[in-house]
Amino acid sequence: MIRFYETHPIPGVERVTESTFERVVRIGGSIGFLRVRPNLGRARLEIGIVADKSKIIPEITRRVGRMFDLNCDPFSIARGFAGVPLLARLYKRFPGLRLPGGWDPFETAVGSILGQVVSREQRTNLVGQLVRAYGDPIIHPLSGERAYLFPRPEVLAECDLVEVKTTRSRRETIRNLSSRVLSGAISLAEEQDPKEFRKALLGTKGVGPWSAEYISLRAMGDKDAFPRTDLILKRVLERYPDFDLEKVQPWRSYAAIYLWTAFAQALSKKKRSNSRDTVLQGNDIACGQAQIDLKL
Repeated sequence: MIRFYETHPIPGVERVTESTFERVVRIGGSIGFLRVRPNLGRARLEIGIVADKSKIIPEITRRVGRMFDLNCDPFSIARGFAGVPLLARLYKRFPGLRLPGGWDPFETAVGSILGQVVSREQRTNLVGQLVRAYGDPIIHPLSGERAYLFPRPEVLAECDLVEVKTTRSRRETIRNLSSRVLSGAISLAEEQDPKEFRKALLGTKGVGPWSAEYISLRAMGDKDAFPRTDLILKRVLERYPDFDLEKVQPWRSYAAIYLWTAFAQALSKKKRSNSRDTVLQGNDIACGQAQIDLKL
């Protein structure tokens, strides 16, 4: 999981090392900072929090739990994979993979749009340009250095986004997405029908099936999304024509994670640095349910 976040950073907002995930956050009118690291030897995460108001601590812990998929039940997934020989073999090879979620659905959606058909490095550069040009600059609560909060939907809906060196159509997609979030045409509520969420995303010009499925997987923790038009997944399905996705329901998102992990390097004709930014490099993720230890 940490390797996934290390290759999908939000510059100016997040900092990821080999063993920690850090970021500044805004919840309502409160600003804070969090650091997540494993509690070695135990199935737990340890969170350090700096916050101006203690009332935001429960929301921070809830979001971290979603980001690291702490409610995952790997044994149920193993049972769901048992009827599909390919996935059963992969589960034994990579036991306990989880879904890498996003801190905020809007952040995740915008980052996914900027990551369409570009390398990981290009995506990181584009997200950094967006944050520095249109995010809110703040003083880091812990270090005192300059940091940024991710741009708000109301800002991105009105900006020309020329500071982001991407295509005109992609800038327009971000503006449209932001406007639809503000109008309520796209709900970012965690409790909603994932099918309706994907349908609403598809109503945004520039958001296709791959983006809708991928955003739903990461932003909403949709456990049954499957971006079948993804280059790697498409080639896996061509290689294994008897692979029956219907048998995997409702765990198709986990199937995608396992297939990306196992086949990304072998089935991509591009160099590793140019492969899809959806590839999860994390074959040593611990199996079993995890908990959070909180430190202030």
